[in-house]
Amino acid sequence: MHLDLERVRGTPNPAEPDTQTGPRRAVRLMSHLALFEGVLPDGEVGPFGDASVRNVPAGTVLFEAGQPAETLYVVILGKVRLVLGQGPGARALGVMARGDTIGMAALLRGDLYPVTAVAAEASTLVALPAPCIQRAIAEHPSIAARLIGDMGAKLARFVRDIGGFTQRNARARVARMLLDLSRESTDATGEIAFTEPKRAIASRLAMTPETLSRELHALAGLGTIESRRTRFRVLDAAALAQAAEDRGAPAAGER
Repeated sequence: MHLDLERVRGTPNPAEPDTQTGPRRAVRLMSHLALFEGVLPDGEVGPFGDASVRNVPAGTVLFEAGQPAETLYVVILGKVRLVLGQGPGARALGVMARGDTIGMAALLRGDLYPVTAVAAEASTLVALPAPCIQRAIAEHPSIAARLIGDMGAKLARFVRDIGGFTQRNARARVARMLLDLSRESTDATGEIAFTEPKRAIASRLAMTPETLSRELHALAGLGTIESRRTRFRVLDAAALAQAAEDRGAPAAGER
């Protein structure tokens, strides 16, 4: 699970015209990201001659589950939500933010996208068609190593989250989420801010919005966090960590 807290490693120049969408601008934007920092061709397009920059409004569908995985997306600014399933049973799996890649595993396998990707807000993305990635991997082993490492980290996070859903009760899942957010936060005050609606967060935690609100209120009542609507501060990290490890069976009607 990933809830964005704007992990920024350098930022694109806002003065650059949005009309520049070609490979040179794509490479410049990627060079600011930790994943590509120091491994892209200096001042050259290199293997990314087919790359492009896409500025999309909120609600734009980048791809749907079941479509051939032909493009890797790199998030430069904004947020992209990954959704599993359709209709009332659809579940938000996560939100990809600055520096995240979308579609890598399916693209490398020549497979179908397993989820649907939708811009959660106005976003800037670099689109890398499959030939770009194939050339980059063949010509620049350092880029290949970075991409493989990135996939491994995502897989580890996914396995951890699945384990959390099946082995932890609702309060433990909420506590784990708050701990993760507090560790990622760069806010000097130590505050944690939800950047998504509670409904989307609850869906990712496999619970209802009402359960999420109830457990946040309970953790605040225990003195582990201070809660102010969608902003939180951890007051007792040790107690919150203990709550996050509670593997008791979910209560009846927990969802």
